[in-house]
Amino acid sequence: MTSGNALLGNVVLFGRMLRRAGLSIDADQTRRFADVLALLGFDRRGDVKAAGRALFVRRREERAVYDAAFDLFWRRSTAVGAVSQALPRLRQQRAPRADVSFGADAPPGVDVTDVVEETVRVGASGHERLRKADFADLTPAEARDAGAMVAALRPRLPLRPSRRPRVGPRGRRLAGRRMLRTSLGTGGEPLAWRFWQRSTRPRPIVLVCDISGSMERYSRFLLRFAHALGRSGAPVEVFVFGTRLTRITRELRLRDADAALERVAEKVVDWSGGTRIGASLRELNRRWVRRTMRSGAVVIIVSDGWERDDPARLAREMATLRRSCRRLIWLDPLAGRPGFEPTTQGLVAALPYVDELVACANVASLEHLAERLYEAVA
Repeated sequence: MTSGNALLGNVVLFGRMLRRAGLSIDADQTRRFADVLALLGFDRRGDVKAAGRALFVRRREERAVYDAAFDLFWRRSTAVGAVSQALPRLRQQRAPRADVSFGADAPPGVDVTDVVEETVRVGASGHERLRKADFADLTPAEARDAGAMVAALRPRLPLRPSRRPRVGPRGRRLAGRRMLRTSLGTGGEPLAWRFWQRSTRPRPIVLVCDISGSMERYSRFLLRFAHALGRSGAPVEVFVFGTRLTRITRELRLRDADAALERVAEKVVDWSGGTRIGASLRELNRRWVRRTMRSGAVVIIVSDGWERDDPARLAREMATLRRSCRRLIWLDPLAGRPGFEPTTQGLVAALPYVDELVACANVASLEHLAERLYEAVA
């Protein structure tokens, strides 16, 4: 094997190992890294590592995976002489594992299982930490990654019976007219039997989100969750409130979540202000319930319960809202913390009318909500 082939073989193997570890690596990145190494050489390890990081790492959480892979892969060899030995290679083992194969280009006798398992474990631990990290504690870069994870959720939508039946191969009531029409192509002989079946459709969802100062670090992620609900096919109505109630359903209909939130930011004028939950729910009940809330809707209220007005007013509006929906769920970002007790005036007034109190402080809690939404209403 020539020096050029040894260099290319090691670079290709390194790229494949990074891809196995979860990084998005293409052939063009590998080719450019080989060109960089041909010009840079291998004397300065830190420069080689930085060059690879610039080419292969695209997101913050991928850096730990890349660093672990580089430290394990690009190690000094004890032998000297050839370029393939000057460029550190993977650990050699006597019996490579049969379930790991990198194709014909891989050097013989090389086992990358240990490297892949370790780098995947580093990436998985970073991913799991981000899932369980509180939204209020995230850095701007981590917040972007967490927002992308929330946007990628595909909730299991609650269903309700539909008045319009559908035709299927089984059922109790024969679809005579449909069978008659289809039998015209077979000489009047009904070869395919069809029956009317009961069908279902997604249940309407109404999300009312607190955007006051105490909810600022959480409300933007919940709006991304509302956007994901809308993209999943559910009939969703979304409202935000601080000192007033604002309907943002149309703004969230854009396909791109970032563009939708920009439109929401332009429309809403009471970001990070005070909290008037009772007055906002009163406007929802008087102005919007009959216009936007269809029968059997699921209402989700997102707030930490810090009410500035009279709690008795909030209790009255919660009772009215409860009579207008199928199920009423309250999301509180503080509910998942150890030792949490609903002691705020708003929560104390609202809890008698709430079917379920759910935490919403991280990606994992929203994933849990996306799965439970179907079961909670079924």
